[in-house]
Amino acid sequence: MKADIAVVGAGPAGSVAAQRLAAAGVRVALLERATFPRDKPCGDGVSADGLAALARTGLGEWASQFPAPEVLRLTSPDDRPLDVHPDGNADGHCYGRTIPRQLLDARLAQAAVEAGAQLLEKTPVQGIELLDGSGAAVRASGLKITARLIILADGSNASVTRKLGLARGTPELVAARQYLTGDTGAPQQLEIHFRDGILPGYTWLFPLGEGHVNVGTGTFVRRVRRDEVNLQEVMARFVADSAITGGRLAQAEPIGPIKGHLLRTQFGSTRTHAERILVAGDAAGLVSPLSGEGIAPAMESGELAAAHALSALETGDFSTEALASYTRELEAHYGADHRAARILRLALNSPYLLNRVFHRLRQDRELALLIAYIVIGHKSPRLALRPTTLLRLLT
Repeated sequence: MKADIAVVGAGPAGSVAAQRLAAAGVRVALLERATFPRDKPCGDGVSADGLAALARTGLGEWASQFPAPEVLRLTSPDDRPLDVHPDGNADGHCYGRTIPRQLLDARLAQAAVEAGAQLLEKTPVQGIELLDGSGAAVRASGLKITARLIILADGSNASVTRKLGLARGTPELVAARQYLTGDTGAPQQLEIHFRDGILPGYTWLFPLGEGHVNVGTGTFVRRVRRDEVNLQEVMARFVADSAITGGRLAQAEPIGPIKGHLLRTQFGSTRTHAERILVAGDAAGLVSPLSGEGIAPAMESGELAAAHALSALETGDFSTEALASYTRELEAHYGADHRAARILRLALNSPYLLNRVFHRLRQDRELALLIAYIVIGHKSPRLALRPTTLLRLLT
């Protein structure tokens, strides 16, 4: 089978890249190891940047049917809540929606197919090889797909990317989530609880509408492997704790099992370009080290990968040197924010410091709004590191 571009992985990064390329008239093979609709453990929160990417994909109206939280409840380690109200109602801006990944990923893959991409489901990739300067070959489930360039969007596990030596190390964060029904709380209130014992991780409660919620928690992989944290136990205690949830989950029942997923947040440790290869999405380490959000950067990097792939097709230059501009653009877009997020994450390790910061936020609505915007991905984490902001936070 021949294609101009082969895309490995039909998550948000791969499907958006395939959609953009196919819409430009490129022959695209989109390989997915599972079959749609398929589940993906995730918080299901799509930020404003993610919604903008969906709109550019032609799915803005489709996304508008899903809940848009109006209140963000943040709880400090001493179990004191802080409710923040983004100004969306005032300026008409939507700061995010909760869209189940089973629906989101399937719709993005469908958009790629509608644009002309060939989706090959149940097609796990076994290997990739260069063909004497004439292209590259993907071997998957008995198929051999030849292409001029390959976009790797194989998620945080990055099995293909690692096999090629482009991704180093294992993901540093792990999260678990479960769907519940019977939530009696405010459907517009999204909750993030910083609880002692899992810091710098947190526990979340994201309403999905009609009494359904996504409840989850996450922390460092090493803490789980050392048996310092059991994520299932953390979630069970959270759901049973009527004080912290205001009783909204008292009658809630699970819908399906608890599922976990690794999060690759080490942007810079993955080599995102090589001869005839670009790496996008979670495989590139673009998940936020601070919040764990990865949907928006996955779609955005899919767009960037498609743009650079189109340029390579036009020039016929698929060399490592020519594709380096993609990595430079990723660094310009995400590098500084990732470094700032990692610095801020250090502060989350200290319950004392977090409680002190929350005390200040309760006294300063403008500052609380800024921190909330950083948490939901609407503002850069670099803003929290400005001397004037640090002074307000710590005095």
